[in-house]
Amino acid sequence: MDKRVGFGPRLGAVLIDMIIVGVVGLVVGLVVGGAIGGILGGGAGGALGGALGGATGDTAAGGAALGAALGAVIGAMAALGGVVFFYGLIEAFTGASPGKMVLKLKVGHEDGRRASVSTYAARWAVKYAGTLLGMVALLPGLHLLGTLASLAGIVIFLGCFLVLGDKRQALHDVAARTAVFRRSDLTA
Repeated sequence: MDKRVGFGPRLGAVLIDMIIVGVVGLVVGLVVGGAIGGILGGGAGGALGGALGGATGDTAAGGAALGAALGAVIGAMAALGGVVFFYGLIEAFTGASPGKMVLKLKVGHEDGRRASVSTYAARWAVKYAGTLLGMVALLPGLHLLGTLASLAGIVIFLGCFLVLGDKRQALHDVAARTAVFRRSDLTA
């Protein structure tokens, strides 16, 4: 148990991940947001011009600009959400986020043995329970799950501070019976 990685290295991995997600999310968000903004802007300008039956070019241009801005923001937010979701899946399949990979850390069974993809996936599902519930809450009639998603997110966030304890396991590690180790310390 003494080979488990504590709060400092794990925080370092999270900070590296945040930088990577921020940069990738910004680039993808600008591209996707710009494309959606252009589509919505053109549609809004055309609709406004047609609805007003002979509206001036300024009115249609204003509608197009507003549609483009709104589309750019919506597209950028959706793209960033997608980047965060798919970025998180890296750890679900490999046992290490890119930040953990840089610091040579990896998820393993709590006794220090290497873990399987199913173990990584179970840990990921617990860690992202709030996000997963939030996605399901988008379905018609399931909006109540949005409240549960928020609560799950708060519980998981606060559970990350359990890493400061003697066992060096976050709540999602305890639930999945995993811990984080230096890659070289994991055994077969």
